[in-house]
Amino acid sequence: MIVVLGRPRVYRPEPDGDLAPGGLAVEVALAVARAGTTVELVGSIGDDPEGDHIVVLLGRAGVGHSALLRDPATRTPLVGQPRDARPLPRLEGADVELGMRYMPECRVLVIGADLDAAALAKAFEAADFHSAAVVMVAAAGSVDPETLGPTVTLLERPAVEGDEPGEGSNTETARALEETADEAGFGGFVAAYAVRLDSGESPEQAFSAALAESAWEPSLD
Repeated sequence: MIVVLGRPRVYRPEPDGDLAPGGLAVEVALAVARAGTTVELVGSIGDDPEGDHIVVLLGRAGVGHSALLRDPATRTPLVGQPRDARPLPRLEGADVELGMRYMPECRVLVIGADLDAAALAKAFEAADFHSAAVVMVAAAGSVDPETLGPTVTLLERPAVEGDEPGEGSNTETARALEETADEAGFGGFVAAYAVRLDSGESPEQAFSAALAESAWEPSLD
């Protein structure tokens, strides 16, 4: 089983349309489910209608969500908004520890959220307990790979081009669609890599195969 750790978000594919779940953790979890592999999403969302909507849609897609924390003090984030527009739902060390206790097994842990040191330590502890491989997604240059153990693969998240939508667009919907497209492509690669690790392939084999079958291409920068 693959466990994805992160904070789901929501966005509107159409200006007046229904909300859809988004964010890197969601994109990874959905892609894993589409591949036919059992997946659980551990993390936090707001205790709000947006959070309710995420839970319903994840369930319909076959993504387990029994360990999603509902934080009444915050709102579920919106894709396309500046990342400091809403306080992020809480995801502290104790929350990660509690969520991972709900997991009966874990062969691969995908860390798809920026965590503080205490929360990250609890995630690594849980992975050690399950003897799980870890796929850690982080902003470019934010983590020194030398500080990570041999079972951790560090993948650098593609940068979103600022907080503004692309040229010729000035709508929140356009920005959300741009960011979601970026995260869907990268998330598909992360999911393909995690699925292959879950099946027993070596990291080298899994990485090459995931690149070949996904729509994402790594930057040459």
